[in-house]
Amino acid sequence: MAHLSETVGVRGAYETLRELETSSATAFPISHVEVTMSRCGVGDPQATIEAFIATNLLHQDGQSLGLTPLGIRTCLLLEAINGEELREVYRRLSRLDRTLRAYELVREGMTKIFLRNINERPGFARLYFCSPWISLDRTQRGLLTNAIVQIERRRGTRPEILVITRPEESTDLAVPTTLGPFQDLGATIFLNRRLHTKLYIREPDTRGGYAMAILGSQNLTRSSYIELGIRINSDSQMIDQLIAYFWEITNHSHEV
Repeated sequence: MAHLSETVGVRGAYETLRELETSSATAFPISHVEVTMSRCGVGDPQATIEAFIATNLLHQDGQSLGLTPLGIRTCLLLEAINGEELREVYRRLSRLDRTLRAYELVREGMTKIFLRNINERPGFARLYFCSPWISLDRTQRGLLTNAIVQIERRRGTRPEILVITRPEESTDLAVPTTLGPFQDLGATIFLNRRLHTKLYIREPDTRGGYAMAILGSQNLTRSSYIELGIRINSDSQMIDQLIAYFWEITNHSHEV
């Protein structure tokens, strides 16, 4: 089986990828791809198509071919290597992976988005939850627990969970009963009666992953209100500042 580097190194391969990627169509008859390859200078279109499929640059559906996500990424990165303006390449890559979009509005479901993210994209070492009120429903508790268990099974240690919230109304020292799922997972809990910030952060581990934070108006609960937040992806400088802000709050909070 040919390696990807060998496949894209064939004369005319890059030009073929570029023609297919810039086309308004998403599926192409095999005969169309063969003609395109011949026009781009490929010596053996049939063999090259087979190599494209074998290396997952193209997928076949009956008598039609289409670019895979890997095929599109490969084409865009080759464009960058061949002199395309990097900002434009980055913009087009960001359509394929939302984590490349540095900032996004979150109009609803901040809690759901964060909990789903840590399940769908594991690779975090620490989670930060900052919310005056915390009350997870059964599905949300399952998502949180599953994300932690995934990491623990993968690397043998449990990721750290840090929580800042308000105490029970009756006292400055009582942990809200709704924090049971966090306590069961070994979370470190801080109480601050003046807390109003809503901030959720995932910090990557040394094996990879990516940094992400969501901040806005929604508490870590189900909400029937009109909410708005901002999701920050992979902006390490900004997220480091948010983590520092989190720790600053803990300096004025009571650790349970």
